[in-house]
Amino acid sequence: MLAEVGISPIQLSEATTSNTTSDEVTSFNNKGMSLNSLGKFNESITYFDQALAMEPNNIIALTQKANAFGGLGKYPDAITYYDKVLAIDPENVDALDDKGVSFYHLGNYTKAIGYYDKALAIDPNHAFALYDKANALEALGNYTQSLVYFDMALATDPKHVLAMIGKGYALDKLGNHTEGVVYFDKALATDPRYIPDLTNKANFLDKIGNYKLAIIYYDKALSIDAKNVDALIGKSNVFSHLGNQTEAASFYDKALSIDPKKVDVLNGKK
Repeated sequence: MLAEVGISPIQLSEATTSNTTSDEVTSFNNKGMSLNSLGKFNESITYFDQALAMEPNNIIALTQKANAFGGLGKYPDAITYYDKVLAIDPENVDALDDKGVSFYHLGNYTKAIGYYDKALAIDPNHAFALYDKANALEALGNYTQSLVYFDMALATDPKHVLAMIGKGYALDKLGNHTEGVVYFDKALATDPRYIPDLTNKANFLDKIGNYKLAIIYYDKALSIDAKNVDALIGKSNVFSHLGNQTEAASFYDKALSIDPKKVDVLNGKK
């Protein structure tokens, strides 16, 4: 019967094996992505490695493994895997943007902007690339130009909470405190869940030694809620790591005056 329809037993076997391999790769990727979403990056990498052992050029596995390295703060490793993606697909906008984000976290803001620009040359309305470029400009102290890109991100995605916060922070730095508060309030009204994320990101940046960015994110959190004890303790820790014990004590004392019990729990001062 197989011969009558032009399919040999060997061809059928090869097709079955190929389908099985594809199903296994999909399964490995799905498990890895689920673990990524839970922040279990070391575990997720083992699944992406299994997928890549079967399909070395699998874009999903390469991208997600890069994302996992980013989640671990291993940005040079993340860049290596984004490069693998870009070697296969040079116009992969997400990989270009995420490679830029890796350089941003490494403190190389100018190089990050170069990759955001490459992404935006392909997709000028890529909301994340617009927001990320605004963030990098802000980190460089170019607040006026950052506002241009925050506005472009918000034009593309009017509910982009982090762009609202970024715009509020830039306005505040430029001395426009009243309008800055307006955007902080918009962010809070749109989705208050992002506010703890600012502190969490600052904590992460402190952990990997990017103290300049950590302070920016603590300040963003404190611009929205000046009594954010977690952010005050975090900022105190950053200044302590920088050797500025006077500033460290100042922010610790502010936190202590607001919620001494929570300060004890956080154990922010030895």
